[in-house]
Amino acid sequence: MLWPEARARLDRGGRRQLVEITVRGGYRPAAIVARAGVPLRVVFRRDDHDACTERVIFSAPRLDRRLLPVGTTTVDLPAQPAGQIRFTCGMGRYRGRIDLVEPGLPRLVAGLRDLLVGGGTLVGTALVLAGGLLLIAAATALLLDLRPAQLVVGLAVLAWAIGCLWVFRRSASAT
Repeated sequence: MLWPEARARLDRGGRRQLVEITVRGGYRPAAIVARAGVPLRVVFRRDDHDACTERVIFSAPRLDRRLLPVGTTTVDLPAQPAGQIRFTCGMGRYRGRIDLVEPGLPRLVAGLRDLLVGGGTLVGTALVLAGGLLLIAAATALLLDLRPAQLVVGLAVLAWAIGCLWVFRRSASAT
């Protein structure tokens, strides 16, 4: 079952974030959004006797913690830059992630920035290219007459198609 993202909340002093995760046949929630540059306290509430969920392993910083069979285990993560922290059970069956975002930067903008800088998924790249095409079309229609606008939009569609083919071929040769 897919669970919605959870947002870490600041503690009363505003110096640390807090998020609670239930461990029962996986992590609920498995996707967390937290502020970059602020320490994060993750409280695991384990209600599962599966041997796989006895441990949780974090990617950054590299932490390996044993979880109590029933009850809560607290893991404190230091302040880190924007990016993603992955965590998994001891056997790698159950997975989760923490997206660290810069304060004040909307998630959409941060996602687009990561996509353009980090070379995200193929679908994401195609969507960014399509968004650029829509911006070009709108600007052209507002600034030019109809016939030149049609020419510019046609060229933009051609550039978009070439860009998509280039990205798809490049990713196919990398795999």
